[in-house]
Formats: sequence, C-alpha cells, structure tokens
Amino acid sequence: MNKILSFAGPYIKQYRGRLALLIFLYIVLGFGGMIMPCVFGKFVDALITGSASAKMKDYIALIAAIGTIELVLNYVCERLYISVQCRSGHALNTAAIHRIQNMSFGFMRDKNATFLNRQINNDANAVVIFSITVLENLITNVCTLLIPLALLSCLEPWLGLAVFAVNLLYFALYQLLRGGVYRAQREFLNEQADYFAKLGTQLSNVKFIRTHGLASGFITRLSGSLEKLIHAASRSQKARYMFSGADVIIKYGASILVFLLGGYAVIRGKMTPGEFTVTQSYFTMTLGATQYFFSLGKEIQSTRVSCDRLQAIFDEPEQTNGTRKISDIERIACEGVSFRYDEAKVLSDRNETFEKGNIYAFVGENGAGKSTFINLLMGLFIDRYEGSVRYDGVPIEELDMRAVRRELVGVSEQEPMLLEDTLRFNLTFDDQATVDESEFRTLCEILNLDSFIRLLPDGLDTVVREGSSNLSGGEKQKISIIRALLKHPKLLVLDEPTSALDRESRRKFVEYLAEIRKDKIILVSTHDEELLRICAETVSLVKQ
Repeated sequence: MNKILSFAGPYIKQYRGRLALLIFLYIVLGFGGMIMPCVFGKFVDALITGSASAKMKDYIALIAAIGTIELVLNYVCERLYISVQCRSGHALNTAAIHRIQNMSFGFMRDKNATFLNRQINNDANAVVIFSITVLENLITNVCTLLIPLALLSCLEPWLGLAVFAVNLLYFALYQLLRGGVYRAQREFLNEQADYFAKLGTQLSNVKFIRTHGLASGFITRLSGSLEKLIHAASRSQKARYMFSGADVIIKYGASILVFLLGGYAVIRGKMTPGEFTVTQSYFTMTLGATQYFFSLGKEIQSTRVSCDRLQAIFDEPEQTNGTRKISDIERIACEGVSFRYDEAKVLSDRNETFEKGNIYAFVGENGAGKSTFINLLMGLFIDRYEGSVRYDGVPIEELDMRAVRRELVGVSEQEPMLLEDTLRFNLTFDDQATVDESEFRTLCEILNLDSFIRLLPDGLDTVVREGSSNLSGGEKQKISIIRALLKHPKLLVLDEPTSALDRESRRKFVEYLAEIRKDKIILVSTHDEELLRICAETVSLVKQ
C-alpha cells in the first residue's frame, strides 16, 4: 500500500487542502454514526421502563438533527471527492503521457496506441481512486474499529475478545489469498486493454476493412480476443470470490457468536436489552471496519497491478534533451553518422553538411533511410545513433531540441496527421492564434487550395472531422505544407511535397521555395525532377 500511496502522492498533494477538508468531514460523519446506537439503546430501555413517551420529542429532534447534518456533509463530501479525484487522475494521466512523449521513438514501435491509452487512463484512475479512498477511510475505520471495540470490551469482555479473534482470522486469510488475486487481476487488466485496443482498431479502420472485405475476419479476430478476456475475467472473479466468500462465512459466524454471548448476558441480567442493542450495533460497526481492511487487502493487490504498469512507464528513460537555447540555424553538420533499428543497419558512416540558403534533396528507394536520416537530424533519435550531429558547431545532445523543433523547425509529412479540431488549430496549434491572411491566401493560391478554403462553412474555424474524413489526401497534404510554412522555420522539412500538386501548382510552389530558401535550410525527400533542379545538393541513400 505504501508503494501505491507514494506513487500517487505527488499528484494528490496538489489538492491537499480539499483532501484534508474531505477527511475531516468523513471523521465527523463517523463520530455521528457512533452516536446513533447509544440513542437507540437509550430509547429501547426507556420503552421497557415506560419513560419513553415523555422524551419522545427529544429523541425525534435529536435524530432529525443528526440526519440533517449527515445529509449536508455527505453532499459536500461527494463534491470534494469528485473535484480531487478528477483533478488528481488528470494530473497522473497527463504525466504518464508526457513521459511517453519525451521517450525515444523506439518505445512506441511495438506498442498499440489504443491499448496504451486505455491502459494509462484506467491505471491512473485506479491508483488515484484507491489512494484517495484509503486516505479518506483509513482514519475513520481505525476509529470505528478501536472505539467500539473498547466499548464492547467494557460491556462484555468476551465480546471484545471475539472481535479481536475475528480480526486475526481476517488477517491470516488476507496473507493466504493476496498473491492469487494480484496475478489474476494483472492478467485480466492486460486482456481487457488488449480487447478494447482491437475493438478500437475495428472502428478506426472502417474504410480499410470495407475496402478489402475484411469485416468477418476482423470480427472473428475480435471474438478470439473476447474469449481470452472472458477466461481472464473468470480467473480474476474466482480469486476475488475467495476473499468475498471467506468474508461472508466469517461475518455470519461472528454474528451468531455475538447473539449467543450477548443474549446470555441479557438472560443473566448483566446487560439490559438497550445495552444489547448498542452492543449489536457497535459489533456491526467493528465488523464493517474489519471487512473494510480485509477488502482493502484485496484492492491493494488489484491496484498494485495498475501501479506497477504505470511505474514501468515512469521507469523508462526519457530521451536526452539538453538545455542550450538557439535562435537561428546557420549550419547542420554530421560526421560518421550511423544508425540501426535493432539488428538492421539503416545508415552507415554518413558525413553531410547542410547550410542556410540551400535546398537539399534526399533520394533513394523505400527503406533506404531517407526519413530516418531526416528524423535523426531533427534530434528524434538522439540517444540511438553513432557519430556526431551539430547545429552551428554545437552537438545536438547539448541543445534543447524540444524547443528547437517547436520554434525553429517546420515539418510536412507525406501522410500528415490532422487533429480532430478546427482548421485554425491544425495550422497554428493554438486556438487563439491569428493567421496572416495575406500570406495564407498567397500560399493557398500557390497550392491551388483557395477554392477549397472559400467553400468551408466556418472558414478557419471549420472542424476537421475524426480521421480527416471531410478532407481528401491532397487537401491534408497541402494544409500540412501551409502549416509548416506559416511557422517561418529556420529548418524546413518536406516529404514528397509536390506529390499531390497539379503541374501549375507544382511550378509555383517550386518557385516559392527558391524565393524563401535564403534564410532557411530546406530538406526535401522527393523524386520530382522539377524540384530536384533547384536543390543545391542531392543526398543519395541506398538500402543497406
């Protein structure tokens, strides 16, 4: 449990004021609950002695007051809980995502994004909910266990001893069963995330599945994943039922014992019926507290799975990122650069220099390493290559390459990613950013996109639908090119930028690149002869 609380602590502590108030209110509610058995016990004895009628109004007023306070405090507690849980869960979730975003590209190579997203979201919520609940309930349940236990021991020592024995029995069962619950829950959560990842694949690739007639095969594949999930769920349910089943047996066995001991005490005259009512209520309280700690043991094993999976993400090293800032890029030089994916060599001992004012073409067959080389130059493989890459003589390992890519580098991919957001946000990555209308119109005319823009219902505030379904492939690529150019980067990277352009647009775009190259380094992956003619140098790559 300490491991889970330590892991979630930094994210929950951000809201410690609200959490402290929440815990305090739960303690107040707990003490209020302990008062009620005494009220009912006194009332039972008053009924037996015949004095209840005189105090009936007092009892009613007291119960109504306690109920009203409890009603108000429960509402406040629920509001506080929702606030702390949602905010803390978001903080942990985003911290895990940020960690992944700053890892080496290799981390995501064998990962399913949908699987990972669901896993992180579920695990973050599980860890935070567990931690908040424990902090809420630990103090109140300790009080609920110890105070009534002390009162029971005073009323009837044998009852106090019986409750103590029940606690020992619960503890022994927890030690016996916890390992099986942990293993079964880990398997279930993994299979659950895998199932929803495959389900997400069905929905995110509808067009591909229909085009290739793969619907029945994909459904069969999903059904196979469902069977694995059901088997894992059954094993998890069986392990958890061992806990709940033992809980039921102990609870009813202990209740029988209380009836025997308490009833015998009433018969002997050592306890009044009202005191027996109080005893029964307090015993139920202590049993409830004991059951909480017993079920807490079960939840610890389940939540450990989520905690361990999140910890594995945070244990992954982040990609190296220096601290040195730059405001311009005059020259990029690489010496003896080699790179491999696992055992497959992609680049071998490359020596190249790229200078401002020039356009450089990367050519070669698919798989020759064009994209890899360019990504390497941008610092995306900073911990995985051999040799040296320097910006104006400074090794990229010393530079804040995240800031360099954010502020000085513009990239347009051949298959660009557009987000499910407004066109304005996709162009600027800022909801409030303004776009230079004159420059934007010029670029749209060059790329033959002006008629498309004019027909948009809400202009730049038109929303790009999921999967860019309201845009063609060519329109997506042109928007990606405009996005890169509007950034006014010092390093401009273009992957097959003319593949979606008509002849006239291609001519105008090539002329535009020739005009703007004077204050940029432009790297182009292309097979376009017209574009190749304005390149200062061709970087030829051959598949290893």
